[in-house]
Amino acid sequence: MRSEPPVQLDTPAMRQYRSFKERYPQYLLLFRMGDFYEMFYDDAKTASQVLGLTLTSRSKGPSAVPLAGIPYHALESYLSRMVKAGLRVAICEQVEDPKQAKGLVKRDVVRLVTPGTLTEEELLDQRQGNYLAGIFAAAGKNINQAGIAWVELSSGAFWTMITPSDHLIDELIRIAPAEVIFSEGSEFDTKEFRESLVQLTSASASTCPPWSFDAHAATKTLKDHFGTTTLEGFGIGQWDPSISAAGAVIEYLRETQKTALGHILTIRRFDRADHMVIDGNTLRCLEIHRTLRTNRRVGSLLSCLDETCTGMGARLLDRWLTFPLTGYSAILARQDAVEDLSSDRSRLAQLRDIFSQVAQVDRITAAIAMTRVRPRELLALGKTSKLLPKLTNLIADISADLIIQMPPKLQGLDQVGEIIDRSIDPDCPNILRDGGVIASGFNEELDRLRRIGSDGQVWLGRYQLEQSRRTGINNLKVGYNKVFGYYLEINHANAHKAPADYIRKQTLKNAERYITEELKRYESEALTATQRIKTIEAELFEQIRQQLAEFIPILQDAAETLATLDVLCGLAQLAIERNYHRPIITQDNVLYIVGGKHPVLSEQLREQFVPNDVEMHPDENRLLIITGPNMAGKSTYIRQVALLVLMSQTGSFIPAEKATIGLTDRIFTRVGAADELTRGLSTFMLEMVETANILNNATPRSLVILDEVGRGTSTCDGLSLAWAICEYIALNIKSRTLFATHYHELTELETLLDGTKNLNVAVREWEDEVIFLHKIVEGGTDQSYGVHVARLAGIPKDVIDRARTILPQIEARLAEGLDMPELARRARAAAAQMQLFADPATRISRQIKDTDMDSITPLQAMELLRKLKSEL
Repeated sequence: MRSEPPVQLDTPAMRQYRSFKERYPQYLLLFRMGDFYEMFYDDAKTASQVLGLTLTSRSKGPSAVPLAGIPYHALESYLSRMVKAGLRVAICEQVEDPKQAKGLVKRDVVRLVTPGTLTEEELLDQRQGNYLAGIFAAAGKNINQAGIAWVELSSGAFWTMITPSDHLIDELIRIAPAEVIFSEGSEFDTKEFRESLVQLTSASASTCPPWSFDAHAATKTLKDHFGTTTLEGFGIGQWDPSISAAGAVIEYLRETQKTALGHILTIRRFDRADHMVIDGNTLRCLEIHRTLRTNRRVGSLLSCLDETCTGMGARLLDRWLTFPLTGYSAILARQDAVEDLSSDRSRLAQLRDIFSQVAQVDRITAAIAMTRVRPRELLALGKTSKLLPKLTNLIADISADLIIQMPPKLQGLDQVGEIIDRSIDPDCPNILRDGGVIASGFNEELDRLRRIGSDGQVWLGRYQLEQSRRTGINNLKVGYNKVFGYYLEINHANAHKAPADYIRKQTLKNAERYITEELKRYESEALTATQRIKTIEAELFEQIRQQLAEFIPILQDAAETLATLDVLCGLAQLAIERNYHRPIITQDNVLYIVGGKHPVLSEQLREQFVPNDVEMHPDENRLLIITGPNMAGKSTYIRQVALLVLMSQTGSFIPAEKATIGLTDRIFTRVGAADELTRGLSTFMLEMVETANILNNATPRSLVILDEVGRGTSTCDGLSLAWAICEYIALNIKSRTLFATHYHELTELETLLDGTKNLNVAVREWEDEVIFLHKIVEGGTDQSYGVHVARLAGIPKDVIDRARTILPQIEARLAEGLDMPELARRARAAAAQMQLFADPATRISRQIKDTDMDSITPLQAMELLRKLKSEL
């Protein structure tokens, strides 16, 4: 049955409403009418459900229109709930004073609120970034390149990146944008991509006109925004897909914000080669940001390591953990800073005390630029500016290069503090329209109007006394009524004494009433003083904002410096509190850790946590086969190693007695089992997809963490796959790999493959009990103790007894079909044949891939080229 179209209420205001709704059909339109934002038709129904508003109607009968409204002064609280519910909101304001309007009040949409364009503190998580990302893929045959640009509107930080197209989603997972924009009709504008984007990143998807991504248009947009004739000053030469994405982001912000973007002063190139690559699966499995079980920040690595005192620092630490460094010098610079800061506990405590009082300088700066700053935010900024000299003095004698560069970036803000101190009342409200924002003594006219409001009766009494003395009429009095306003009243007997400048206004039975120009002027001022005060305060506040806007570049430098120092102080505090030690970073491809601990679990378990060692070398022990019982700690151990490497390359000290960490280009994980039915992947298929990604992209510089690969299928299938995967990694990739498994048969690989070593988790058996020691020792094991674990889990005794009866029979049958020495001998021969008869192109490709281009000399490069040519 066809639904009837909604009744159209034909009034000037409703016609105006519909004109805006037609322009912004995808947005919930907040239409300002007096003291309320009103919503009509379907928007009213949606708001009623989301916000719990009472649904009423405009007019009655057949022409009734659904209506819901919210008070204008409560916009922020309602806006937060709408955005969290996934709504996009268009704010339509009255842009002229209704008292002065002739006919219909002029209105306009002044802002479009979307998930990636939030700036208000009420709408943002203080310790988490809120990013808008644009994506664009290069067109052309055999081109596998995509561009990403992302901006944090609440701070002005703006980056671009070029990435292989098949890594696009992984990079978006790392960036964690709140909203992603892409071109209408592009390869991204599909139901499948949107669903994948939402599932993997939780980002909202928005489309933009294709012209905004056009190479010429996007480049022009960026040049116009930055006021330059070229982008080379930002390290951008020729066009690439990230430029199209960046131009579209700026255009989208112009369209939605409808205000200045003066705080987006630069655009930075993000070089993937400078940072360790961590895909989305690795972030999830290692629980960097959220736990697997609860999907909450509490219990994650980020939560465990976050000792920052400011929101700026917390957001920067998040980025450091998401994008660890690969540059040797850059890592050492952070380590030096942490070491110097942790060497003086008294100074560190003073620094952290100062940081506990520091405001969100980056976000306040953005609010200043976008004309959204609030009075108390300015007070907080002023207070912070006064703290900087003391902070600078505390770090003045620190020799670490990273900190030596900081003092100059924290200077030049004295004038900011002076402007705020002089102009803003220290007891001001947070909302400008509430009044009382501008400090007394800042503006004479404002002070005079305030005196009129507060000292009105005093002025009238003084004026009455003055006029009584002037006229000699002792019973002269000043009065007021709504019709005539203020007046001077003289009885008829004294009427002849009225001065010439008295203007007769009214004759009564016993008296005459007069007005004067001075009294009329006072009346006009007194009756309009409140509104005039608000108008002048708004004008003055805008002038103050404009003054402060001139300091935006200095403020942004200070914010970035403060965030960096806050993170370094937090890492130093960790090193002191938890007895973390500085790892040695080396360009050799080694991994050596003594007494290492899982950073999260060791804090939860304290002295109960058992530390472990790891020793890996490119020529030996590069593939570790780890066997042992369920629940004994294999997964914890391999995750622990990965987390310690990641922490080391962020510049952090680590929970280990000592460590030498060879620079790692990527960390890969294949841990756990879970269906992804929305992507059409079963547990085993997902396991194989993730493993394929590792085998196709890992390098000798990578760290690979594999847990129970092959367990998602039959025993024979799984074992054969696990065996072949180990061989491939050992013979072809040669990456540092930890392979935790229940396939005891894989321990035979130690005798077959060079660089392979068996480890196991120690247990102690006593009578019918098994005690897990959680200690990693050399050698393999031939038991999983799965039946014992099942008993501990509460499986009924009958089931346990039956399993113990069946287990030896199954093991015997399986052993009959597997002659392990023979299998190892055949595998060795097969591996030799594979090396001997491998396709030349494949061999050459592998040699090039294994070559460290950063350390090879020109002479060695020429020799390698001759060798490869001769092989061809």
